[in-house]
Amino acid sequence: MQQAANLNNQATQSIRQLAAALEQSSLAASASATVALHRYRLHAVACDIPLLMIPLSGMKRLHAGGATWECTTGQFLMTHFAMQADIENIPDGVTPYRAWAIPFPWEVVSMARGLLLGAMPVQGEAVSVGELPAVMESLLAYIGDADATDTALRNYRLLGILLALFRAGYGQFIQAHDPSLSARIRLAVSADPARVWASAHFEELFCISGATLRRRLVSEGTSLRALIQEARLHSALVQLQVTRKPVKAVAMDHGYRSIPSFRRNFIGRFGIDPAEVANSL
Repeated sequence: MQQAANLNNQATQSIRQLAAALEQSSLAASASATVALHRYRLHAVACDIPLLMIPLSGMKRLHAGGATWECTTGQFLMTHFAMQADIENIPDGVTPYRAWAIPFPWEVVSMARGLLLGAMPVQGEAVSVGELPAVMESLLAYIGDADATDTALRNYRLLGILLALFRAGYGQFIQAHDPSLSARIRLAVSADPARVWASAHFEELFCISGATLRRRLVSEGTSLRALIQEARLHSALVQLQVTRKPVKAVAMDHGYRSIPSFRRNFIGRFGIDPAEVANSL
């Protein structure tokens, strides 16, 4: 009983410390950006890179592979592998849901694998939920260098978070497979969703022929057109959650000139109207 109370106190202190550090950093505008005024569920969200999610208020619930994980304030949720999941963002009473998410580029995951080469095999599920104090030191170090423009320094701090996760027993990410071609295409499009993408861009990016590109995508059960649309919708989802832009502006930012078409595709992908997801705080 006393041990549980101590853990709760530590978690409460950690979330307050984290929120204060974020507020004082350049991340303040985006760190707590995922906001939900009411509960909603997103279907078939593609998570193409390992992701650490930290609710600052409210609860996140993730459904994947027939299992469900819940993460509340004072905890973190880590997706170790690329996956597709249903995600619920749940406010705490009258307090909106807010969360900070940290994506880990695959090159950083690869660096962690190299450093941990020879470590004992890690057993566990594709998703972990843990207590925030276990990774606080590395999170604060990452926030402290938030203003750095040096990619190497940012990756170094991200690597520190992964190593902290591993030491705390959440190291399944070292067994993650390299991203599929589909995932790599979605990641590329997400970085510039308004661009008019064509096969030639990916042929050059991945050093493959057009025929090989098409053949590999067929083997993965998809097409280039479908992947570009998926990536734009996922990028639009993030923008709706982290900015106060109206749905029309978000649609235009992602190559849509028809709002009804955007709404139809968004609902078809995520099972919810984009207006229900928009951050209207």
